[in-house]
Amino acid sequence: MSAGGCCVCLCLVAGLPGAGKTTLTRCLPELLQPRAQSVVLCYDDVIPGEAFQAVTQADGDLSTDNPSGTDSFWKLYRHKLLVYIECLIQAINENGQLSLSGNENDSLWQCFIESLKQQQIISGETQHGVQKYSICITLSKPLVIILDDNFYYQSMRHEVYQMVRRNSIGFLQLFLECPLELCLKRNHERGCLVDDETIILMSAKIQPPDPAKNAWEKNSIILNNSENFMEDEMQAIFALLDSSIENPEKPLEENNEQQERDRAICAASALHQADQAFRRSVSQSMKTAKAKNLSKCNLKLLSQELNKLKAEILEDLRHLNFQSNPIKFYGDVDVIVKEATHEFDQRKEKILRNFLKSSS
Repeated sequence: MSAGGCCVCLCLVAGLPGAGKTTLTRCLPELLQPRAQSVVLCYDDVIPGEAFQAVTQADGDLSTDNPSGTDSFWKLYRHKLLVYIECLIQAINENGQLSLSGNENDSLWQCFIESLKQQQIISGETQHGVQKYSICITLSKPLVIILDDNFYYQSMRHEVYQMVRRNSIGFLQLFLECPLELCLKRNHERGCLVDDETIILMSAKIQPPDPAKNAWEKNSIILNNSENFMEDEMQAIFALLDSSIENPEKPLEENNEQQERDRAICAASALHQADQAFRRSVSQSMKTAKAKNLSKCNLKLLSQELNKLKAEILEDLRHLNFQSNPIKFYGDVDVIVKEATHEFDQRKEKILRNFLKSSS
């Protein structure tokens, strides 16, 4: 924590849909009020609906973060949200100003900012045409950032822990254990927000905290949420929270040389995979244009425009500055490639539509 900041602790609330996560996160801020401030970020509320646009995977892979076997932008949005949460933590512990130039039109950033505003964590102002947000918390009291999501894979939680450790803040996990039948029943009572098949599949894959195997999960409590929470369980949560605030996670010792090697390997892999994905996309667009009887002259111009776009986005990746924002590598090349491909396809479709429209 810097001299100008306050103590920050991240509380990760995990479990199956219908396990009672949202019920717990709604009551926690009031219960914590005497000892700490809090902000709740429910992934289902903050991540916009476009993240659920999915296309069935050709290989039917079920090993991704999406348990229903579809390839969506959900994983990408989770990564981006974690970047934004880290920006919030750094703003609290540095100059008290939250801004991320170039993201004003990003739907996830807008949802994130709106959630913080509603909880009176920030207030907005425009300076020199750039939207900036002032942190509105009390520096004398700790801030608990509560994340509400399934986090059913250990790797999902570890990604959050890595961010926590980079920023030397407190960390704890509350894992809600609940019988599958009860989760399904609750899910139906609230209007089937998640389909039964997804919950059943998630239940088969869920990985509860295992402090004996993973030392970083030592600050974890598994709560049995078949009924209401007991007083002793709440006291255990408060005790663990106090301990986590008083004993923030220590950052790893930096190995700049190894970090640069890892970064170079990640960047090279991302560039190669993105280039291959762009080539396939261009080839498909050219086939579409030919099928629409685009003239040879326009086909040549279209090819030039698409290859120019390909070179532009690859150059952004090469300089690690995709969409005017520095890429934060978390070691997941697939996410980087997916974001670049999504941007390429959106801009490619616009170019293709314009050519087809002009020739009709």
